[in-house]
Amino acid sequence: MRTLSPQEIARIDQRLESLKIQYLEIYHELRDHYFTELEKKPTEEFEVNFQQLNETFAWSVVKKMEKELEKNVSKQVLVAQLKFLKFWNRGINGLLISFASLSILVICIIAIPASELLLVFLAIIICTSAGVFIIKRDALSFSLRHKPISVRSTTVLKRVGILNNLFVWIYVMPNIFSDGAILTNTLFVVGMGIVTVFSLLYSISLLAISSDLSVKRNTQ
Repeated sequence: MRTLSPQEIARIDQRLESLKIQYLEIYHELRDHYFTELEKKPTEEFEVNFQQLNETFAWSVVKKMEKELEKNVSKQVLVAQLKFLKFWNRGINGLLISFASLSILVICIIAIPASELLLVFLAIIICTSAGVFIIKRDALSFSLRHKPISVRSTTVLKRVGILNNLFVWIYVMPNIFSDGAILTNTLFVVGMGIVTVFSLLYSISLLAISSDLSVKRNTQ
């Protein structure tokens, strides 16, 4: 096994950059694969084997890998969130604390005027977004050049987007179309309270798992 020359490494990096790979996990996996395969071959066979690898990992193949990774990690995030929210698995102390906290939360939301629930939900979105961006610092990395980002960060940020959509379609749009009159509708207010409770639990679970979520590629 030989060591690749700086020129050969530059060729590999140029090829990977040309693919506009979205996720760091895919980028590092492909780069390691190129290195491993090409280090096995003699220098004079570099070009032939390099082109074969380029054909094997064509743009369409890489995009399919990204989609599969997205799907796999999205399931991992959902399972981790649901596992975190299963408070009955935390023993008697965890069960009592969770029940007391949920009861206090429900009482507080019931006591909050309907017009203020919108602000509460907005605060949930802002705090969740800020927390996710702090935990997932690579999501704050901006560049004029294309730069891969961790699939974990992307998946978590997409779930923050779900909260934004809920805010718009369940809170904002009904108020706009009814000119605020819908806030006097008891059924709508109860629905807003329920959605707020679940949204807060969703946010807490998202923040709790986002710092230590591990990615496992499905190789089958």
